[in-house]
Amino acid sequence: MIPWLGEALPREGIDAGKFARQVLCDPNFDPAGLIVAYEASKPIGLAWAAHRSVPLENAPPDSDRGYVVLLAVHPEHRRKGVGTELLSAAERYLRVRGARTAWVCGYAPGYFLPGVDLAYAGAPEFFERNGYSEVYRPLAMQAPLWDLSTPVWVAERRRILEAQGIRFQSFEPELAWPALEFARAHFAGDWVRWVKEAIRDITLGDDPSRLVFAWRDGARPEVLGFSHYLGERFGPIGVRSSERGRGIGQVLLYETLHAQKARGLRCSWFLWSDDPTAARLYEAAGFEEIRRFSYLKKEL
Repeated sequence: MIPWLGEALPREGIDAGKFARQVLCDPNFDPAGLIVAYEASKPIGLAWAAHRSVPLENAPPDSDRGYVVLLAVHPEHRRKGVGTELLSAAERYLRVRGARTAWVCGYAPGYFLPGVDLAYAGAPEFFERNGYSEVYRPLAMQAPLWDLSTPVWVAERRRILEAQGIRFQSFEPELAWPALEFARAHFAGDWVRWVKEAIRDITLGDDPSRLVFAWRDGARPEVLGFSHYLGERFGPIGVRSSERGRGIGQVLLYETLHAQKARGLRCSWFLWSDDPTAARLYEAAGFEEIRRFSYLKKEL
């Protein structure tokens, strides 16, 4: 861990443990993709480029893509060409491994950010000068939990859904297989990983309310949607496409927020959404935008 990384990217909270978990233990980590710039013997810049060799479960192949996951330069050494050299070296690494495009960022499972944080002055312009173009602008949101209450309309919607045979409950072992089948069938890649890891943690003693399901009883449970949290981080949340528009997502959202509050957490936040989803699902629950990113792409 480079000691000044937290100073260079102060909004990310990257300490030695987080760096080890998300970089060194990443299934696609390749030491050749971790590029460090030095002045004398002191590191002054770092780039981590990732190219997938271990595919995400049930996700379309993306070996034609490479990802610039981290790029940071010590504040005292900026505007000296260090960042440009690091980015060029990262792109060379990705080209050699067969990538035809480079993305900043969107890399699963180890992304720190869904793009370049617009609060880092000059960062989006830096990538644009180096040939990157913006794809769209995802946002991060946060909601306080101290005064959380379920709106009357959500409670009424739940009563209607339950009268129609839909149940809402925290994870139980008998839901493990239906949950995994649902995730694989309706949500590709990293969402399956989230469900698997939550099931593993819960069966080892974690709080079952970390994973909440909407399901319809029958010969076997039919999962219609799920919601998840990890500490203060909310998500993912997903509902089967044929069941959307009925309020299932809103009920699941509030179930998870109340579970977070019951754990003594003060807020709930997530890193990645788009504006339509924010307006449809999150704003009514008290979520407000706290960060905005530029998701970027370059043809190699």
